[in-house]
Amino acid sequence: MSCPPELQVALVKLSRLIQLRHGQALFEPDEKGSGLCCVVGGSLLVSNVNEEGKVHVLAQVEPCQWMGEISTLDSGPRAMGAYANGITEVLFVPGDALEPWLNQHPQYWRHIGILACQKLRGALDSLQEISFLSLEQRILKRLERVATGYGSRVVPAKRVKVPQEVIAQMMGISRQSANKALKSLEEMGLISRSYGAVELPQKEPLPVHIPIEMPQIGCVVRRFKRVQGEPETVF
Repeated sequence: MSCPPELQVALVKLSRLIQLRHGQALFEPDEKGSGLCCVVGGSLLVSNVNEEGKVHVLAQVEPCQWMGEISTLDSGPRAMGAYANGITEVLFVPGDALEPWLNQHPQYWRHIGILACQKLRGALDSLQEISFLSLEQRILKRLERVATGYGSRVVPAKRVKVPQEVIAQMMGISRQSANKALKSLEEMGLISRSYGAVELPQKEPLPVHIPIEMPQIGCVVRRFKRVQGEPETVF
């Protein structure tokens, strides 16, 4: 089901384009504020750090992927931080502008809820995998999720730019353990590695959930640039 044109237009009119340098925070853990974000170029690492300085990466958010729906729904603080992984552009729709518009058009709150539900499904799947799957299987599943944009892409990417260090931080393991598991997957012919990236040579498309009821990034950015009077770029 596609995003209604009226909601697409509203997201564009209410949004602004943010440019981030490598490592710069879009927002920090426990930061107040709400709003939807969509990566236009580059990527964001959604992560947190414990008292001992150990980093846990929940997800790598890439172009076409929306985030920020939880704080938009409950007005609570950000659960984790989001940091630019390289030069990154993000389309940001502030909550103080989006929420009044949604309250005037309540039928579109459902689309925000669907976005949150899809993230919840992914989190529940990950919890089950910890109990039932080996480390190698869990890493492969996580790479498949990145390739499918966590359910936002109909056609999965064959190559995902995820460094070994980030894979280790996603799984909560050491780099040595990550390297050993990736080597095992490569020997089984399930992946192939290159510098800072992993290829998934699947013969058949990976199964994905129904795409989120949010606009495709190409459509959003083209509308945004028309509103701003900038040259259009096709994504």
